[in-house]
Amino acid sequence: MTFQALLLDLDDTLVDHRGAADRGLRAWLTGLGLAESPAELESHVERWFVLEARHYERAQRRELTYSEQRRVRIRAFLPGWDLADDDLADDVFAGFLGCYQAAWRAFDDAAAAIERARRAGLPVGILTNGDQTIQTEKLRRTGLLRKDVPVFASSALPAAKPDPRSYLTACARLGVEPASTLMVGDSLRHDVVGAQRAGLQARLLDRHGRYDGPQAGAQVRTVRSLAEVA
Repeated sequence: MTFQALLLDLDDTLVDHRGAADRGLRAWLTGLGLAESPAELESHVERWFVLEARHYERAQRRELTYSEQRRVRIRAFLPGWDLADDDLADDVFAGFLGCYQAAWRAFDDAAAAIERARRAGLPVGILTNGDQTIQTEKLRRTGLLRKDVPVFASSALPAAKPDPRSYLTACARLGVEPASTLMVGDSLRHDVVGAQRAGLQARLLDRHGRYDGPQAGAQVRTVRSLAEVA
């Protein structure tokens, strides 16, 4: 593949968001005494991720702020709790957040992939949906934050992925042409299709072989690790 700049997704590309959320959620629920049986725990975990997907997407569409989507999620997750007060809802969500943050881990191939691209002279940026402060802190805690790799989070962009403005703004701030830029991430919609529609090259990071076969589509090229990117 030929490219002159690299944009990387963050969650589940560089950092194991899903794993951290799963581990953190289980620790938090156990601490609250809300997991009396394995079946009950699994039910809570499944419901949590359904709510996360639904309301985080609303925040990306600017229907809710990041604080508001947390409050909506925690109230829907714990309907029997009196969480009408915003401060109380924030406090309860903070219990999960602390467990989630404690479980943040970078993937083993993440730092090496960034270093390899920078040593090759490629401009590298991180393009992520999320809050700029939170996502930057995630990179700092996992040892991936670098002065020579800017972080472009959707809260500080005109729109979130897969809106073309997110990729084009990141390219402009990085000082590179979209057509010569490769976007790599784990989301078919956010990191591949959206990037291609904005005129970038794209690769789908498929660590677990979920997109093997024709379902990924003829125009989707996959890699199994970041070591395959450069």
